[in-house]
Amino acid sequence: MDWFDPIRGLFDVDWIRRSVHALVVGGGRVGWELIRMMVYHGVRRISLIEPDWNERRNYASGVGEAGMGLPKIRATKDELYRLSPRIAFRGAAERLSVEHPGIFLEWMRDATHIVLAIGDFPVAAHLGAIAYAERPCIYATVLENGRSGEAAWSWPRRTPCVGCTGQLSEKRGAEGGQTMLVDVAEVVHVAFKEFMGLSLAGRRGFERFAHYVDPHFCLAMIINAPDATGNVGRPDIPSLVRLVQVVDEQGDGPSCSVCRGYRP
Repeated sequence: MDWFDPIRGLFDVDWIRRSVHALVVGGGRVGWELIRMMVYHGVRRISLIEPDWNERRNYASGVGEAGMGLPKIRATKDELYRLSPRIAFRGAAERLSVEHPGIFLEWMRDATHIVLAIGDFPVAAHLGAIAYAERPCIYATVLENGRSGEAAWSWPRRTPCVGCTGQLSEKRGAEGGQTMLVDVAEVVHVAFKEFMGLSLAGRRGFERFAHYVDPHFCLAMIINAPDATGNVGRPDIPSLVRLVQVVDEQGDGPSCSVCRGYRP
């Protein structure tokens, strides 16, 4: 009996081990938690693009004190090998931008799943639009080093438009947006079915959120945002329901009715 035996009925772990190759951009709090959860669900091939070093203000909390002062790629690799020595890992210390997507363009070609866990929403939207092409993609944007932020989403069967996605972000920002306060320790990920082809509804910590999520889009959300009193808030379930309803009412979501998405 191995670690996966009790949960084999939820999804095909053997298929995940054979087939899934996840490309992750950003190895901070959010990126590390998503990597860790993918590994726990059977993913054995991880590529990480992350230029930063672990410091007190921005370290990947999951890697612990042993990773302090190390490049995030090195700290993530060490911790992954501690979780499973059979993981195939590669990393690139490269800073990406809208003008310079760099090694992302090469690595995305053999990735089956994309995770964008960086704090720069325009860059995340741009990379997602380039790489999306019918493959599952998670946007997990955290702003200001986790002190505030909002969830971003993608539609699995559509390619998002860079321009429209950016306009949506600006509009939400101008209106104050809708920030979900979540304790990172609870590892609240709402990214289902279309991502890795899994149903996480039966997994501990997920079941109370799963039935709120429309299966026709992905939503990833881990935001460590203290409220006005300085306390880290709990998930606002009514707000999450409203967000799902708003997305549902939008139909095609943030896609351009003229260009029908961005394909360079």
